[in-house]
Amino acid sequence: MKKIFFTGEKGIGKSKLLEKVIKNIDCSIGGFIQEKEFTEGVKIFKVISLYNSDDNYIIGRYDIKKEKMYIDMDIFNVIANDVLLKSLYNRDLVVLDELGFMEENVSLFKDTIFKILNSDKPVIGVLRECDGDFVQKIAKREDVQVIRIDENNRNFMEGKILRTLQENNVRLKKNIS
Repeated sequence: MKKIFFTGEKGIGKSKLLEKVIKNIDCSIGGFIQEKEFTEGVKIFKVISLYNSDDNYIIGRYDIKKEKMYIDMDIFNVIANDVLLKSLYNRDLVVLDELGFMEENVSLFKDTIFKILNSDKPVIGVLRECDGDFVQKIAKREDVQVIRIDENNRNFMEGKILRTLQENNVRLKKNIS
């Protein structure tokens, strides 16, 4: 079972592409997506559970004026238990948007990600471009396919990714060819 991850420059449309792909999947979906909000000089990084859409978690805040990032490391362990493990055991597909440097020092979270990757569960997600050991270990796995998204391919990758998912026995909605 191939695990599919997108990577590419910041702001290129990786998460938008992932959202389009998810809308065409016809099975139970778990995992999480990330959203960013801007409010009064602060960029807020939020994780939205796909296991239970009522659950969302603030994982970090970036103070634009101070150019300082504040990360809540403890919340990653909550996400590992309340979203990821439940998704692994109770959903057909796990979405991981986005994995990167923030998770580098959170052992339980990383262990849970590798538990998901070691399973037969299909996975689709986004890997941030960074040199961290965590992201590199994921990208170098034999069962992981990393697709680089750029300005030239971002508008036609959706079909290719959906076909790859279908080849890996992920059910798609009927209107997809």
